[in-house]
Amino acid sequence: MDKATFFKLLDKYISGEASLEEEQQLLNFYGSFNKSNEDQPGLDMPSLDDRMFRRLMESVETSEPAPRMPARLVARLSIAATVIIALAASLYFYKDAAPQAEPEVFTEINQKNDIDPANNKAILTLADGSRISLDDVKNGFVASQGNISITKTEDGEIVYQKLDRGRNMGSLSAANTIQTPKGGRYNITLPDGSRVWLNSASTLSYPTAFASNERKVRLIGEAYFEVAKRKNVPFRVESNNQVVEVLGTHFNINSYEDEAYTKTTLLEGSVRIILNSAKPNAQLLKPGEQSLTSPAGPDIKVQHTDTEKAIAWKNGYFKFKNTPIRDIMREIERWYDVELVYDGKLAPDEFTGYISNDVKISGVLKMLEESGGIKFTVKGRKVKVKSIQ
Repeated sequence: MDKATFFKLLDKYISGEASLEEEQQLLNFYGSFNKSNEDQPGLDMPSLDDRMFRRLMESVETSEPAPRMPARLVARLSIAATVIIALAASLYFYKDAAPQAEPEVFTEINQKNDIDPANNKAILTLADGSRISLDDVKNGFVASQGNISITKTEDGEIVYQKLDRGRNMGSLSAANTIQTPKGGRYNITLPDGSRVWLNSASTLSYPTAFASNERKVRLIGEAYFEVAKRKNVPFRVESNNQVVEVLGTHFNINSYEDEAYTKTTLLEGSVRIILNSAKPNAQLLKPGEQSLTSPAGPDIKVQHTDTEKAIAWKNGYFKFKNTPIRDIMREIERWYDVELVYDGKLAPDEFTGYISNDVKISGVLKMLEESGGIKFTVKGRKVKVKSIQ
């Protein structure tokens, strides 16, 4: 992300005009800066954070007594301050570096420069705009929303549960959002009992209590759903240019913006894929089938697929089956929170194999190298990919 894009996105976030997609970009960008500067010597991050936050607060003060700012604005200013500090820190160390930038040196991967896999890491945004880092909060009670209690289990899962019936239900339209950055993942049990496994760099938005006639959520990225059965109350997942409608079933949706297609894979039950286009189009899926839809296309393609491969990420491993290297590397990029650098044109090689996604990145890269035709080197969180003869 270049500087102009960053500041434009930050302005939209502070003003409350950023879309979910843009908030996800900012979260991923912040995560990258956070990792690159966390070990820099001599940087007093708490002090800088306090100074920057007070500066932002002063910028919105007026000579008239100001009303109390909404919690959502305070939350935006706080995260904006942290992001700006991360950016300022990176610029500070760049300024103090040698005037002539040295060429980046990529090396063989080893124990010292290895990279950990994705772990339980996410941000929960409540209906009032307050943000909670789920990897920092303790197990047990997290928050309450109307008649709903939010808790964190020992397994690191967020669970929404209804409290006593005598209490006020609160607004059905109150929305919560859970976002995972690159290198993060999280599980959540929704207010109706449906379970969702959220993959890296993904966002799920949902109400704190579902309406009586439908259950609707929105997804950016990838998630596996086990929908609680409720007769005559359909469960709908809105994603990139489509709606998936079910009553109770198990399915996976891959809807990343950097993928050519949104892929919906059905494992159990049945779902209806509804395309958001001027031309009405809908298709029913059977178990073992996968739909492919495109933001630009009016059609829904249905094909038989390897369901094990589609949900391998959720079950703890990668599965490659005649998979092009660029497709594999996009998955690795999200899971390990790395930046890819391609050295020259890649050979059109395809790879097949299994490997745990709970290992450090060296395990995956060495397996690919042993398959032949590809070489990897690393520098920090950058991975260089090069075809070899």
